[in-house]
Amino acid sequence: MPEAQRQPVRDQVLEALGQSQDSLHELDYEDVALSAAGLALVRKAAVLVLRRVSGMAAEDLPLSRALALFLDHVFWNEATGGLILCADLSEKSVCLPIPADCWGIKPHLGHVQ
Repeated sequence: MPEAQRQPVRDQVLEALGQSQDSLHELDYEDVALSAAGLALVRKAAVLVLRRVSGMAAEDLPLSRALALFLDHVFWNEATGGLILCADLSEKSVCLPIPADCWGIKPHLGHVQ
């Protein structure tokens, strides 16, 4: 029997938040900057997710690997101003809310020629 198709992550997030389609906007992770507090949230969540999924102790997980885990989908929640970072795991997606005061949009340096 073929594996059932999973609901798109954006739809899952909207359903979990109880929000309308136009309140969630997907962003490119390269346009997002996290504060130190935001990065600490990501690292803590990554350690917990890896422990739960693989049973591995990940306390020494490098920040870059922790961040990479949650960059499969990045959404701006217009209703709260927060960010939602999602990791696509083998059987499900895990999403992490980042408060509005813990992130921002990176400034663009102008036109690239």
